[in-house]
Amino acid sequence: MTPSSSNPTASRPHLQAATVALFLAACAVAGGLVYCRDLEARFIHALAPEFTEEKLQGAALQKEAFRQGDLLVLYGSSELVKEMPNNAVEFFSDYPTGFRVFPVGKPGTTALAILQKLAAVGAEARDRKLVYSISPGWYFTEQFDPKYYEGNFSDMQALELVFSRELSHGLKRDVARRMIDYPTTTDDSWLLEFAVDRLADDSMLDRALFAAVWPLGQLQLGIGRAQDHFSAALHILDEDERLNPTAKTGRRVLNWNDILKRAAQFANATAVRTKQNEVAARKRLKSNRAKQFEYGLAHAQEWTDFELLLRTCRELAAQPLFLSMPIEDIRLEVYGLDASARASYATRLQGLADRFHYPLLMFRDQEKNPAFLYDFQDHLSAEGWLFYNKALDDFYHGRISSL
Repeated sequence: MTPSSSNPTASRPHLQAATVALFLAACAVAGGLVYCRDLEARFIHALAPEFTEEKLQGAALQKEAFRQGDLLVLYGSSELVKEMPNNAVEFFSDYPTGFRVFPVGKPGTTALAILQKLAAVGAEARDRKLVYSISPGWYFTEQFDPKYYEGNFSDMQALELVFSRELSHGLKRDVARRMIDYPTTTDDSWLLEFAVDRLADDSMLDRALFAAVWPLGQLQLGIGRAQDHFSAALHILDEDERLNPTAKTGRRVLNWNDILKRAAQFANATAVRTKQNEVAARKRLKSNRAKQFEYGLAHAQEWTDFELLLRTCRELAAQPLFLSMPIEDIRLEVYGLDASARASYATRLQGLADRFHYPLLMFRDQEKNPAFLYDFQDHLSAEGWLFYNKALDDFYHGRISSL
C-alpha cells in the first residue's frame, strides 16, 4: 500500500483546498458583518431623517435605531415625508430634550405594512418605546387601493414575520389571511408564497408542510439579513461624506405651554383656504359620500389590521404610543355627517387601545380647529405637528405611559 492510498485526504487535494476556501469565505463574511454592524451603530443617528429603501424595506437600520436610547422610532404614512415646518424630524433634529425622532414610513403605509416592519425588528423591540401615527382616512373605506400595500411591501420583512420565532402561530396565521388578499406581492418568492398559503389555510397537512420548509426559511432569513447589513453599509459608504455621525447639540428646556400658545402663528392660511374650497366643491356630493363614509367606517379592513398590529406589539413586548389625528368639524361638513360618525371612530379606536392597555391620544380638543391638519389627506399642519411633538416629548420622558 502506498502512502498516498493510506491517507484519503492526501489523494484528494481539491477537498483540502475547498475546505480552506470555505473557511476563508466564512471568515470574510463574518468579518464583513461585524464591519457593517459597526458602521450602522456609528451612523444610525445621521441616518435618522432619511427615507431610503435600505431604511424602509430592510430591518438592520430599524433594529439599530431601537438599540439606541436617544432615538424614538416613529411609524406613520405620508405625513412623515410631507415637507412641513415643525415636523418631528426637524423639531427634534438637535436633540433638544435628549432624543431624536427616527421616522419610518412613506405614502400608503397602513397598519398591515407597519406590523410587518415591526415583526422584522423582532426581539430588538422588547421593552422599547415606539410611536405609531394613525391616519383616520384608512378607516373611512372598506378596502383601500391595493397599490398602497403593494408599494410598501418588503419580501424580507414578510419573511421575517412568517418565520419569526417571537410571534405565535395564531398571530402569524391571522396576518397571513390578510396577506393573501394581495397575492401579487408574493409572486417573486415561491418560499414566501408557499409559507403564507400554508399559514392561512392552517390544516394539519398545512402545518406539516410549513414545518418541513421551516429550515429553508431560516436559511433564507440568514441570507436576507446578511444582504440587508451589506446593503445598509454600502449606502453609508456611498454617503459618508454627507453624513455626520457626531452632530448633536446640548439639551435645552422647552416651555411647551408657551410653544402651544404660539402654535396658531404657524397655521398655514393657504391650507385653511384650500380646505374651505374643497368643502364648497364637494358639498353637492355629500349625501352619497355620507353613506359611503358610514359604511366604510363600519366595515374597514384597517380595523382588523390595526388589531393585528396591537397583537404584534404585545407579543414582542414593545411599548407603543398611538397618535390619531382628529376628525375635524370641517371634515364632517365635507361628508355631510353629524358628530356621531366621529364618535363612532373614536369609541372603536379607544376600545381597541384599552383592550391592550396601550396609550392613545386623539387630540379631540382640536376637532373644531381647521388648521390642525393641512388638508383632507391626513397631513399635519405646522400647528398640528407642535401638538404631536409635545406628545412625543412627553412619551419619551415617561409622562405618558401604558394604561
